[in-house]
Amino acid sequence: MEIDQVIAELSNLNLADYPEGRIRELLNEIGVICSMQVNFHPGKVVMRARPHENSTIRYRSKGDFSFKPQKFNNTYQRASTPYHTMFYATAIPDNLVPGELENMRIIGVTESIPALRDNSSSLYKKISFGKWQVIEDLRLMAIIHKDTYFGKSSYTRELMNAYNQATQNIPEAILQEVPDIIEKSFKIQTFLADEFAKEQISHDYDYMISAIFSEIAIKKGFDGIFYPSVRVGGEGFNIAITPEATKKLKLIVVGECSLYKHREHTVVGNDAILELKDEEEDFDLIDLPNNHQKECLEQIGLETLEELLKYQND
Repeated sequence: MEIDQVIAELSNLNLADYPEGRIRELLNEIGVICSMQVNFHPGKVVMRARPHENSTIRYRSKGDFSFKPQKFNNTYQRASTPYHTMFYATAIPDNLVPGELENMRIIGVTESIPALRDNSSSLYKKISFGKWQVIEDLRLMAIIHKDTYFGKSSYTRELMNAYNQATQNIPEAILQEVPDIIEKSFKIQTFLADEFAKEQISHDYDYMISAIFSEIAIKKGFDGIFYPSVRVGGEGFNIAITPEATKKLKLIVVGECSLYKHREHTVVGNDAILELKDEEEDFDLIDLPNNHQKECLEQIGLETLEELLKYQND
């Protein structure tokens, strides 16, 4: 099947029907394409955010800061299917250009709390963060062909330049086998980038194409997927890796925060933190002597937490 036909059929599917089988058939029709691999080397740090179910919970184990257990994984997400849970985290490039987003916590908060996108709402929410350090190389397939993101990150441009250069040096044997590989690859990579960059999500089926593609890609030997964060407009990045690949990470710092949001203003305050010395499975975070709640509330134009909660419940 020609790549244009594959893309057209995928684009015209009624995802509300959950056409999983047809999506898999069409994605498997793609065949050999060029892709970009990003490697995270030992020492690289990623951050995972986890919103609390309520304000009284405190997470106290390594598992609390890791991937969702498979028994609770029952929906499609941007890079995972209900059949295979994944570890999601945020990342920033090693070499940032001045002015580029450098705070992984901002990406994690924006990705994990949908209410932040509503400038008319108010919210008080506990959220915890785990900082993980790579201890063994991670091999990630990069999804980078979203043209509107080229101007948002120098790293996206660097990856695109590397991709374009690599496609000019494809071995002759591959070109003879797949003469249209460059054009074909660009078309499907652009389509997939649009799928990974979907902003308007009404149901989990909106993620089906990117999720199933991720599952297929990982079976080719990748540890996971690397893609720009749509929630920060491509200025930061997300990774989704397999549970097996989390063995290549080490949890080094955990923290608990309070998020204060009143309409278009949001502030995150630090409540507790712990630096892990060894590979502890269980631990107790240390409360900070001053979580600056009063100052945080003042920054969003309120005086008390009760006032914020009233707005939240209205």
